[in-house]
Amino acid sequence: MIVLLDFCSLPWWLPWLLPFLLGLALGWLLWARFKQMFEDAQNTIADRDNTIRSLEADLQNCKKMRMEAEGNVALLKGRIREMEAQLGESAGEPAGLKVGAVPLTQDSGDKYFNVIGTDNLQIIEGIGPKMEEILKENGVKDFETLENMTPSDIRAILDKYGDKYKIIDPSTWSHQAAMAKNRNWEGLIQLQKSLDTGRGDTAGEDTDSKLEKFLIKAGVLRKWTQDDLKAVEGIGPKIEELLHNAGIKTWQQLSECSVERIQEILTAAGPRYQLADPGTWPQQARLAAEGKWEELQALQDSLTGGREK
Repeated sequence: MIVLLDFCSLPWWLPWLLPFLLGLALGWLLWARFKQMFEDAQNTIADRDNTIRSLEADLQNCKKMRMEAEGNVALLKGRIREMEAQLGESAGEPAGLKVGAVPLTQDSGDKYFNVIGTDNLQIIEGIGPKMEEILKENGVKDFETLENMTPSDIRAILDKYGDKYKIIDPSTWSHQAAMAKNRNWEGLIQLQKSLDTGRGDTAGEDTDSKLEKFLIKAGVLRKWTQDDLKAVEGIGPKIEELLHNAGIKTWQQLSECSVERIQEILTAAGPRYQLADPGTWPQQARLAAEGKWEELQALQDSLTGGREK
């Protein structure tokens, strides 16, 4: 017996149900597939982002190491200049004679010049290792050349290297270079204390001098806080503590203290201090109290451990 299915008696939606279910199943499979692909892509992007951040950190570290290396190279060059200058003096070289590549003059006793030379542009506030490299690539190789350039000339050089240098203000660089060329170190230090990365619009803010930082790192300049007794050649942390305990806490107080009184303090502290010679300590403290740092430096250069050589 053959049963004929009467399609006309079926609900109208039944013939569409199977295609709908098949389409729904296919859509779900495709959605699951693309969801997995999307999650895999997100994970890949996250991994790439982590890799990029790690590489950026490594790059910054490399840049920092490069800057430190370039700074050390500059210091070593300065030390070489100073040693060559001293060698020229000991050999009795006449003024103006060149020893190696370092021009010596009658003022070869200028320790700052012997360390800085004529071409260390990084002592200029606003000029770092990369900026010095750019300037020297464009023929600005020493202070004299930079002195003779206008801010517009310098800006024309910077503009060749893209927008990232637009925020740099070179308006004081020529003036700073002129001071460095003429070895007006004190004037340059005072000027830099009023600047912010080379700009002159800081309304008198007292910032650290870049030249001072360089000279301190080079070992030719020592900088002390007010009434730091260790500024006196021959006084270290232990002796400073002894003097503080005895009521001598300022340069002025030390300058007014007799050598005999200082010796009594040292003797009472035990035999470990018997080698200390306080003979020049009041004199050094007086120079520090009066802010006569160049005279103090000259005096200390003639001393060893606080006593005359």
